[in-house]
Amino acid sequence: MAHTTITTVLVLLPLPSSALAHLRTSVATVHYHPDGNAPKHILPTTEVIFCSWSGPPGITTLAEVPRLRHVQLSTSGVEKALGHSLVKEIMQGDGRISISSASGIHAASIPNYCVAMVINLLHRLDSQLYIGRTERRWAASEEFPSRAGPNYVARGLRGKTAGLLGYGHLGRETARLLQAFGVNIIAANSSGKATVDDGFILPGTGDREGTIPSTYYCSRDATAFHEFLSRSQILICSLPSTPQTVMMLGKPEMDLLPEDAIFINVGRGDLLSSDTLMHALNTNLLGAAIDVTDPEPLPTDHPLWSHPNLLITPHLSGDAEGEKEMATELLVGSIRRMESGGLAFNAVNVNKGY
Repeated sequence: MAHTTITTVLVLLPLPSSALAHLRTSVATVHYHPDGNAPKHILPTTEVIFCSWSGPPGITTLAEVPRLRHVQLSTSGVEKALGHSLVKEIMQGDGRISISSASGIHAASIPNYCVAMVINLLHRLDSQLYIGRTERRWAASEEFPSRAGPNYVARGLRGKTAGLLGYGHLGRETARLLQAFGVNIIAANSSGKATVDDGFILPGTGDREGTIPSTYYCSRDATAFHEFLSRSQILICSLPSTPQTVMMLGKPEMDLLPEDAIFINVGRGDLLSSDTLMHALNTNLLGAAIDVTDPEPLPTDHPLWSHPNLLITPHLSGDAEGEKEMATELLVGSIRRMESGGLAFNAVNVNKGY
């Protein structure tokens, strides 16, 4: 593949001054229109578009951007962008133009959230803090009974088995962090095998070679997947929303989790229904924490809001400090790879949907 310099980038989202300065020192021409309204006269020379998760606003066909080589999204999720007319045209093309997610940058925040929530649930910290804040008193040990006895116990992580459903950037960094607590890691992915992570990796994070899990299971093989679930004392889900993952976990699947299992979902809410989650909370789960819901957001009168063993956060676990700076660094890295004849980081696979 010929090595060609990329000279013109169109930015259609707000960037911090430091990120914009970095981009401007990396590329000859940067058109910055954070309101998403790009003048039509700059489109014919645009080679790269940097935009939000919904795709490039105001640009509907490739005829408007004849020199386009790449579209960089600022988020990990791509399902919204895949419905954009320009993106559809790109994905139906010959591969000359790529579109990428910002997968990898959220390894700085979402895995931390997962570990924090697991510890929170094991130690019943939310209940202790709530009583202290609202009732201004010392809570008694017997206010936190469990199947282990009538009094409070601080459950530890060491020796437990965590199942990572989805072993991309988020799963790999979560596995690395949990391993330090003495947790046995197993993983389920579409291949059932260890794979090398060739996407954008923040230095010091993740599991590039996929060596941390002691066992891999194929999520598409019912027998293997059911064994994976039956071993997952802590189930952490970080899957994208695709036709294969929508409602992947039903009541039969959740019933396979061990008694007093913990469930964490930071992928997409449509992995399981709210009814299924309520069923699991009332049967075999010790507790759950979800940053995504079905539907999203939850209606104000939804019964999940008040379940005593569920923590709900408003899809903010990925709003990392320095997120836009990291996304810009990813974009610059992709530009350099493309200029050298390689592929951009995190190129979306139309068949996989991510």
